Amino acid sequence: MKKIFSIAALLFLNTSLFAQLDSLWTSDEDTSYCSHSSLNLGANNSGICFGNSQKWNGIRFNFSDCGISKINGINITLWKPENCSGSEINGIALGLAPSGGKITGLSFGLGAVVAEDQLQGITLGGLAVVADGDVQGISAGGLAIVASGELTGINLGGLAVVSKNNMVGINSGGLAIVSEGELTGINFGGLACVAKGGMMGINFGGLALVAEESMQGINLGGLALVGKEGIQGINIGGLAVVSEEEIAGLNYSLLALVSKSGLTGFNLTGYKVEAPAVTGLNISALWTDIDDLTGMSVSCYNKIGGTQTGLTIGLFNSAETLNGLQIGLINIAKNNKGIAKVLPIINAHFD
Repeated sequence: MKKIFSIAALLFLNTSLFAQLDSLWTSDEDTSYCSHSSLNLGANNSGICFGNSQKWNGIRFNFSDCGISKINGINITLWKPENCSGSEINGIALGLAPSGGKITGLSFGLGAVVAEDQLQGITLGGLAVVADGDVQGISAGGLAIVASGELTGINLGGLAVVSKNNMVGINSGGLAIVSEGELTGINFGGLACVAKGGMMGINFGGLALVAEESMQGINLGGLALVGKEGIQGINIGGLAVVSEEEIAGLNYSLLALVSKSGLTGFNLTGYKVEAPAVTGLNISALWTDIDDLTGMSVSCYNKIGGTQTGLTIGLFNSAETLNGLQIGLINIAKNNKGIAKVLPIINAHFD
């Protein structure tokens, strides 16, 4: 599981989008000189402005923002900014790469929309939406959405949606969704959804869902579900569902259900169930290998290494301690005496 997470993290969390945040922001932030000359139609920093006014309320046209402070209204720029640290844009921001310290409202960039601090509202980036802080609202990036803070709202990335913090809402990445915090809501990753924290909601990964902590809700992985601290809900892994803690709910995989703690609920798999304990209804086409059973297990081979409390049905049934009923060709109850330890068709022991 750690290898799966590391691969995803290397591919997405350490992408050049984070490394190039400053270059998108400015080329010479500390050394550039900003001229605030402009042609203004209005008074008191309000009206229509052509040029690099530092503060403005209304409609503002500029080639490249430099050293701006606060813009309220419609801000249209043709080129990437310089030295706009700590600035604030409220309203509508349009251009090749609208940028500011904090941008609130409607933002559209042919290349990207970049915020040093926070993005709020509706944000559309032809290539990317990038924030060194939080992204809140509706956001779409042709390639990716990348936030160093939290992502909250509806987030759509052509390739990836990445957050170095929590991610909450409806999130879709053509290849992957990656969160270094919690992942909560409706999450769709074409290849994978990966959370270093927990994962909660409706979660889909074309290949895999991976959570370093718990996974809860409706969880579907084309190949695998991996939840280190437990998986709860409707859990479907194309090949496997794996957890170091308990897997509980409706659990299905084509090959294996594996837990180092236990399985609870309805378990259905095509090959093997492996866990210390199973509680509920268990159906495994070939092999069930567990310590303790409470409930019912149907499998070609039911191997109960501890106590069986309930019913097993299979070709071969074996229990170290039987407290219930075995139905199959060969039935072994090691706590029975004499010939009752091994019986065909049916075996039973009730304390």
